[in-house]
Amino acid sequence: MRLKQILSGFLLACAVAIAAPAAAESVKLKVMIFNIWRSGVQLSLQQVVTAIKAADPDIVALQEPEGNSRRIADMLGWAYADERVHLISRFPLYMGTQDDVHFSYVEVRRGGMVAVSNLHLPSDAYGPELVRDGKTVEDVLQGEADNRMYMLEPYAAALPKVATTGIPVILGGDFNSPSHLDWTEAMTKARPAVKYPVEWPESKLMADSGFVDSYRAVHPDPVAKPGLTWTPGYPHPFVRPTETHDRIDYIYSIGAKAVESRVVGEGGGPDVEIGVDPWPADHRALLTTFEIEPAPTPDLITVEPRLVKPGEVFILRVATQKQEKLGVFGIYPPGAAEDAAPITSLPCDPADHLAAPFGTARLQPGEYLAAVSDANGKRLASVPFWVTDPAAKPGIAVAQASVKSGDPVEVSWSAAPGNKFDWLGIYNADDPDLYNYLGYLYTNATVAGTATFTTEDFGEALPPGDYEARLMRDDAYVELAITRFTVTAP
Repeated sequence: MRLKQILSGFLLACAVAIAAPAAAESVKLKVMIFNIWRSGVQLSLQQVVTAIKAADPDIVALQEPEGNSRRIADMLGWAYADERVHLISRFPLYMGTQDDVHFSYVEVRRGGMVAVSNLHLPSDAYGPELVRDGKTVEDVLQGEADNRMYMLEPYAAALPKVATTGIPVILGGDFNSPSHLDWTEAMTKARPAVKYPVEWPESKLMADSGFVDSYRAVHPDPVAKPGLTWTPGYPHPFVRPTETHDRIDYIYSIGAKAVESRVVGEGGGPDVEIGVDPWPADHRALLTTFEIEPAPTPDLITVEPRLVKPGEVFILRVATQKQEKLGVFGIYPPGAAEDAAPITSLPCDPADHLAAPFGTARLQPGEYLAAVSDANGKRLASVPFWVTDPAAKPGIAVAQASVKSGDPVEVSWSAAPGNKFDWLGIYNADDPDLYNYLGYLYTNATVAGTATFTTEDFGEALPPGDYEARLMRDDAYVELAITRFTVTAP
């Protein structure tokens, strides 16, 4: 009996030690940002995958995937992709939102999370080209204020709030702007393109908001290590004679220590430490290795996949510190109150249930809410998802077929792909030039919804005439649906 008790106690202690990793234990996390150049097919999508494999990251923030995030994850053999953020990962992803800014919680170890987000700021008007063309610093800074800051400011305000909860935060992306850490007095003597020092407001805002530029943290001297990411060519080695070159792709962090940061690009390129030939994109990529102490996970739930086809099995996956208190996985109508009855549910068995498979037999195409509650019925976490009709075509409609000049134009959409940058464009009727949009709004990565254009979105009131509202795919000039409307005199 005594021997059995000793063995039982020993085995129990081992089990507890295995189940509860030390809170202070750090992990190495490799994060890559990669603008893959207009859906990654300009040269070869397979070569994009080859470049990612050469860098061997854990997480990739993609810019310009144009709907290919999930496809790239599949080609890598990775299970996790968040199309709202264009993030692909070896580790489980859980959707997060702070003040309407999307990010992903990444479970880098069991019960340990970091938060990762991704952005791509507009490219026009490009500041270094204004410098090249003789504009004053005042003109250059006004261009930044007019064209990029409005999109960056919500991220700089929202993500530090996530960091205050103790969760390390990483933000990567193509900022289409140089850094104030690079355009210094010393650089005016080292790089002819740097005609005068500029305190670029994007990088300055990030620094003032508590973010650390990972490349400059590892390579603090911009003269010794410029780290240029734009451009190796269209593709390499073709570069326009008047092209400007700069470092415009960044990985920023709060609460994560950068221990290594390397440029990934064409073999033999400036400061390129991981060479891939042929290089498939018009940006070089950046790979930063962080040393991180993951935060204990908050209560989270995700749906895999977020867009579910009828007849498909989908998974509700939960992350929590309260595994023994889990009560019920449930599917609800969108916006359902906490005390609402589920459409379908499954009890959580703490012995083996951190994920639950569901079918769609009770679910018609549309939006739903997935939630997990504790044993007392208190909702711990919830997340929206959609059941999509594979036969449904993307649709777009205007609330009124005729509106007066200066009046709002209400546009609704349906069966959209739900990508980060799906967008609505207003065009002159029958204009074949897809670049000629008069105004645009993003769909906020939703499958269906409604948005309203105002005069501010066009710069001036639309004059009387015939117009089209078009549903467009993921920051690309790909039309998914079109509807017409008329503007009449006020």
